[in-house]
Amino acid sequence: MRQLLKKILPPFAINKLKRVQASFHRKLTPFFSKSPFLSRIYFTFLNSSYHREQFANLRGMMAYKQRINEHKNSSNPLLRRNIHRIEKGLIMKPLKPVFALDYIEQTQQIYFASLKSTNHQPEELQWAGAVLAKYYNVVKIEQSDLLLKLANEFKANVEVEFENINQFTPYSHSELVKPKFTYQEFYRFIKIRRSTRWFKQAEVCREKIKQAIELASQAPSACNRQPYQFFVVDKQPLVSKISKLAIGSGGFAHNIPTIVAVVGDYSFYEHERDRHVIYIDASLAAMQFMQALPTLGLSSCPLNWPELSVQDRKISKLLSLAEYKKVIMLIAVGEAETEGGIPYSQKKTAEQLTHFVE
Repeated sequence: MRQLLKKILPPFAINKLKRVQASFHRKLTPFFSKSPFLSRIYFTFLNSSYHREQFANLRGMMAYKQRINEHKNSSNPLLRRNIHRIEKGLIMKPLKPVFALDYIEQTQQIYFASLKSTNHQPEELQWAGAVLAKYYNVVKIEQSDLLLKLANEFKANVEVEFENINQFTPYSHSELVKPKFTYQEFYRFIKIRRSTRWFKQAEVCREKIKQAIELASQAPSACNRQPYQFFVVDKQPLVSKISKLAIGSGGFAHNIPTIVAVVGDYSFYEHERDRHVIYIDASLAAMQFMQALPTLGLSSCPLNWPELSVQDRKISKLLSLAEYKKVIMLIAVGEAETEGGIPYSQKKTAEQLTHFVE
């Protein structure tokens, strides 16, 4: 309907309709914001902004069931979640003699099934096997018939090298590498990353992009599921098509040599309660990705990607995204043009941003 109106109506009429629509919603929102029930009515019948997200969330929940049972992917979100839960149990003080009884059998079954998959990432399996081996070494298996059975099954089917147990299992804080830079040095490094909009028209090295993504993968993630991917677009005309979709790229979209779409994946979650985690985890990884780029001689600019269903459908089609995958943000990447301008962009102070709760 929207596209049809654009074709048959002149621009001034389109703008008039937009103003009328905005005025209509401004008058309605005070009433519908009075209670959660009224707000549900508003977003069900009068505002469809959340509909696409809700559909993607439901499709993701369905895909999750297939994902954890079919073992066709390189990673299993339930295996990652449960192994991480066991890891956290292994570092508790004091260490419980028995824990994870409600999910250890499920975890081991998924692990055994994943071992038979030709697609599963070896490092994920090494990590899972090492954590399970350490678990059976430290818990009091004699206190549970279930644990005795599972421990015997594990030892009969899996041989985990001692080196792997040490490499892939929890360690003490004292083993972390100590930073060799001061706060002031780190502060100066952080300020190197500025939003760059003018790039040299040179091909961006894919290996450097992968190096930055490698560092991005070290960002924290809820239950270590990492429900995101970096879709790297560096060929025309696709770069131009996607760049022009971004709100806020006006005036420099033509100058972007590579654009990266950070894509969240709802199929990593069983419940709708986790629907916001794709935004949190992907944003943490995206920031780390952008901070890594200057060390590789590259600059970046995160592009505004608001919740607009028309834009969302267009980019999903261009990237061939499944219905349960969603673009979180776009990042322009390239070698900075030496004389290209950078906005000063005054930042809020710590005083403005900090609230100590007494």
